[in-house]
Amino acid sequence: MSQSEENPGPAPEYPELSPLEAGSSQDDSDEDYFSNDVSETTSLNSSILDYEYENGLRYHRYRQGSYPMPNDETEQDRLDMMHHIYLMLLDGKLHIAPIGDNPQKILDVGTGTGIWAIDIANEYPSAEVIGTDLSPIQPQWVPPNCRFEVDDAASPWTFAPDSFDFIHSRHLSGALADWPEYIKQIYKALKPGGWMQLSEYATDVTSDDNSYPKECSIRTYLHLMNSAANKIGRVMNVGHTLKGTVEETGFAHVSQKILKLPWAPWPSDPKMKELGRFTLLNCETSFEAFGLALLTRVIGMSADEALKLCQDARKELRNKRIHIYNFQYPPLFLSGYFTARLIVGSYVIVAQKPLEDKEEDD
Repeated sequence: MSQSEENPGPAPEYPELSPLEAGSSQDDSDEDYFSNDVSETTSLNSSILDYEYENGLRYHRYRQGSYPMPNDETEQDRLDMMHHIYLMLLDGKLHIAPIGDNPQKILDVGTGTGIWAIDIANEYPSAEVIGTDLSPIQPQWVPPNCRFEVDDAASPWTFAPDSFDFIHSRHLSGALADWPEYIKQIYKALKPGGWMQLSEYATDVTSDDNSYPKECSIRTYLHLMNSAANKIGRVMNVGHTLKGTVEETGFAHVSQKILKLPWAPWPSDPKMKELGRFTLLNCETSFEAFGLALLTRVIGMSADEALKLCQDARKELRNKRIHIYNFQYPPLFLSGYFTARLIVGSYVIVAQKPLEDKEEDD
């Protein structure tokens, strides 16, 4: 199958933001940033803990194959690093939704390692915090007001309607086939006046100084990864669409903010440079995490071919002459009224469920 046969669909249109300036030091050197390559609610039982292994990575057993990302220790480290990156993006805040000082019940969907749920439980001891995920990889020692459940966010939810003050999810791109249904389930589970926050990202990159080559392994990798995800109905590049979906669901007061996330420490701005350092380190394993299953299962590449593409893309990313970034859509707020925010590199959408539920008025 040729690469040109895989069509990821039209590219999304992004807002015009102030360009990121690259620092002048060492940009023209032949050195890279690095010198070495690195290569339904269910109780825990043996079948869930009996993971699947493929191409050297470990994947979830529960609802096997529904999520293309691994869950092994390497991936857990990467997820915890992304948590730190989000804290930097949000100026040290776990959320930007105005949930007040005394929330009673909080849900973290797709909790991963559980690090956000644990932190939010410590910040709000008044709240019962529940984290759900396909993989039971969360620690056993957690705050007394925090617990985890194995659950599939794409399945019908069993939580009581109008039961949560705040629902949070981050980086579910590629995990869901039906985003409108997912957001409807959030709406139903929120109390009137409750808030939701979604954080997603753009699965493509760009540059402000034309340093992103038209022919390169990074571009090929992203094209094939997005094509494969589209082919199986798990579109990854959804961040730019969520604001409209949230509004259509019934949330009010929707707003959106988009920020840039550099993929290497090339910016001159100190904060963006630091974000670039962590993102580059995160990318040491993210090419395989995001793409290996899709490239082999869907595109039909051999494991060696897929690994070679990941390695070549990572090598290009370390090139100091390439100044690329992606859009993060930070929290989209939803509540009885909905406020949405999107961060470039990460789209953050925040919204509030109306105090008067539209479903009750129908």
